[in-house]
Parts: sequence; C-alpha cells; structure tokens
Amino acid sequence: MSELDHWQDRFTVAAQTLVEAFGDLRVRGYDKEPNLTAAALDDVESLVRELRAKGFGGEGDIKVGRAELIEAAHEYSGHVCTCDYCLHAGQPPADEAALGMTVDA
Repeated sequence: MSELDHWQDRFTVAAQTLVEAFGDLRVRGYDKEPNLTAAALDDVESLVRELRAKGFGGEGDIKVGRAELIEAAHEYSGHVCTCDYCLHAGQPPADEAALGMTVDA
C-alpha cells in the first residue's frame, strides 16, 4: 500500500469517526469515544491546515460547493447497500425532507 493510500484510508476513517461522534452528540448528548474523536479531530484538522496552506479551496465559491455537496448527499442517501461498512446497509432510502440540508446551512 502506498503512503497516499495509507493517508486516504486514515482520513476516511477519521471523517467517518467524526460523523459517528456527531450522531452521538445529536442522539445521546455525549461522546461515546472521546479519545478516538480527539484523534480524528486532530487528523482532520491537520489535513485541513495542509490543504489550505497549499491553496486548496481558496478560489472556490463555498455556496456553489455546498450545493454540490448537498446534491451528492441526497444521491448517497437514496441508495440501499449491503456493504458492512455502509451506513445504509439494510436501511430504506432517506426521506429528502428529513435530511434538513440547505445551501445556507
């Protein structure tokens, strides 16, 4: 596995960890895995710092990008999957209104 593959895997896991921590915050009101969340936040923050230092995202329009991300989230929420790692494994497609995402969010 290349170094790039290693880092992509690490950041993918970190991002998913933060998604799960956000769910814990919204549902339980506390973080079930504070050590894991702290490490994931540190990894993601270092990734963001590096991307910004290299100029990534500096010329982009946040509203346009957010609209594109929301569209991708709607597409993702509509799929059904059997993958053990997918949040949609065995779940019905999400109701679009339940997503509650807007361009201004």
